[in-house]
Amino acid sequence: MPNSVDPPTDPCPRAVIVLAAGASRRFGSTDKLLTPLQDRPLAEAAFRLAAETEAKQRFAVVSSSEVERLAQTTGLETVTIPAGGAQSDSLKAGLRHLAPETQEVMILLADMPWVTREDIDTLIAKGAPACARLDLARLPPVLLPVEWVPSILRVEADQGARAWLSRIPTGQCLSLPEPHLRDVDLPDDLADHLSDDKNGTDAL
Repeated sequence: MPNSVDPPTDPCPRAVIVLAAGASRRFGSTDKLLTPLQDRPLAEAAFRLAAETEAKQRFAVVSSSEVERLAQTTGLETVTIPAGGAQSDSLKAGLRHLAPETQEVMILLADMPWVTREDIDTLIAKGAPACARLDLARLPPVLLPVEWVPSILRVEADQGARAWLSRIPTGQCLSLPEPHLRDVDLPDDLADHLSDDKNGTDAL
């Protein structure tokens, strides 16, 4: 395919999962992951970042056929789940799809389009466990050791994310600029970021 990304050679026993099955309820009737951002669908940024990351597995968890096609066009495998579930449903579906030889798992969110290649490479260099940090908040992207997977699969609903993020040592938390870690929940989130860019902030 002309728009696909050639995966890196000699991959390590790492998996990269993009969670892209959200219902976009707060965004309105439009699927936010397909909303144009600099003339490309919003989710394409995270999909391409995942496709370019050294790993044995690279896939997106999706619930929409349009988002599935977009992920596949960028070179990712897909795991499909029913629409309307919690984010933890997406995460667990992804973790259940891991290859047996996996040693660490990078988790990206499709609605965080401003995470950079350098951000991901720095997290990988730290080694699992590692996550991004904004002030005191621990946020995706997250690099998890595969040994944590069974306990995450046992947690119910979304209440567990804070618990396992809190297990990551402070020295393994990567402080990143706020614009890199913005997610898109509302149409105004896109407008605010574009406004920052025009005003000369460090937004990408």
